[in-house]
Order: sequence, then structure tokens, then C-alpha cells
Amino acid sequence: MKIFILLVSVLLFYCGTSSPKIKNRNKEVSGSKLSPNELQDGLYAILLGKSFYPNRLTNSDKQEGESEIVFLFYLIKLDKRYILIDTGTSSIATPEITVHNWISPDKILKSAGIKSEMIGEIILTHFHSDHSGGVALFPNAKVYITPEDWNSLKNTNRSVAPKLLAKERSGKVQFVNSSLEIFQNFRILLTRGHTQGSVAIEWLISPGKKFLITGDECYWIEFCKQGQVLSSERTFSLSNNKEFLDYVSVLSSNGTKILTMHDPAVLSLGEEILPRIYKLD
Repeated sequence: MKIFILLVSVLLFYCGTSSPKIKNRNKEVSGSKLSPNELQDGLYAILLGKSFYPNRLTNSDKQEGESEIVFLFYLIKLDKRYILIDTGTSSIATPEITVHNWISPDKILKSAGIKSEMIGEIILTHFHSDHSGGVALFPNAKVYITPEDWNSLKNTNRSVAPKLLAKERSGKVQFVNSSLEIFQNFRILLTRGHTQGSVAIEWLISPGKKFLITGDECYWIEFCKQGQVLSSERTFSLSNNKEFLDYVSVLSSNGTKILTMHDPAVLSLGEEILPRIYKLD
């Protein structure tokens, strides 16, 4: 039934496409003369760092060994509106993994002339620290998140809990309880597979430009397209994860570009216009 609803949803919404190794870059983000007004409108992938991760914890077809992953978040610029999809981590280490060649997300954005206070909105795909750890770096941003994952974020990130509570009291947290359109043809989708409140983002820029950005419902783009699910130990609901990935397969077959937060292949889809900042559209 959920798949049927998703298929109907995508028809209404649209009205109407092997991970490479990361090049050895040790570029540090330094001051840039680029003005934020010179950064074109569009979608950008931001590279925080990289590491290796066990295949059995991803949607890989391999169970043994490890594969290189990247740590990404996304920036959308629309005139003077700046939206982040996830924030990345504000630390070189997460509870599970060390991020190699890490640079703080606010410093990377600053290299493009985007100050922390200029970020107006943040959509968190889920509460895990490599996706949400930098949320307190952007004091003016309104945060979109499910109530379940917001509570998990506060409980697992005690060091920034006071800032999160202050943001909530100030009305800068909007809880997502169902699929929500933020602006025309741009919406948050409830997935609830990876975590109890995980979400994805679907954006129809034009009939020929369609994106779906998922958190950790899947890792490797090619396997996402094939509907390859996560392992049971990495899901809140394996059935929800499978239903969402069936939906991803439908979108991909209709030309939607699938983007994840950890596949190095994302970097080959765009141009690196500044160190660690890749323009995808």
C-alpha cells in the first residue's frame, strides 16, 4: 500500500536518470575572494572528509571488508536563500568513526563567502552525528526534522543540547510529521527506514532536472537504484527501508538523479568550483 501511495505521489509531483576513488586532495580551505553573490544558484555537494567503512553496514552487495566513503552535506542557493541538507559533523570524530582530512562545515562555507548566520534553513535527514553534528554552528537557521529524531539528537548530543533547546524555544524548529513541501516542487519525504524519523528530499527543478537526496537509507548510488536494502542492524524498519528503495528505483528509471551522503561517485557528478565545494546543478 505504501509503495502504491509513493508511486501515485511521484506521478502527481512530476506532472508529467562503480564509485570512483577520491583524488588525493589535501587542499585546506583558506580565505576566498569569492562573494556570495558570485556563487550561482543551484545545488552543491560539500566534502567534509573521508574514511573507510565496513561493507556489511551499508547497502553493498559485499559483506566482507571495507570501502572508502566520503562525508557530504548539500547546499542549495536560491538568490539570497541558503538551505543545507544535513550539516555534517562539527568534529573530526564521530561516535563510530574518524573522519580523515576533516574540515569544519562552517569553514568550508565561509571560503565561498557564506557566513554561518546566512544559512536560513537546515533539513536533517536523521539525527546521527555525521549528519547533524554541525547544526549548532548555524544559529539563525530554521531546522526541519521529525520529532523522533529531534529527541534522539538532544539525547545523544548532550554537549550542544542547551543550544538545541534554545533553538526549539525560539521557534526555529519545525517538526516534520508527514511529507512536507518547503517550496514549489521541493519536498521532504518521510522514510523511517534507517532511523525512526529519517527523511529524504525530492526536488524537481525542471522536467529534465530531478534529484532525490537520501541520508543513510542507502550508501552506494548504483545499489540504491537497484533497490539494495541496508542490513537489519542498520535499520529501524527494514520493511520501510525496502519500500523507500523500491520508490528510489522507480524515480531512477524515470530520470531522477539519486544522491547519497557517503558515495564518492557523487563528486564525479559535478565540478569542484572551490576546494571541497562541488556544483551539481
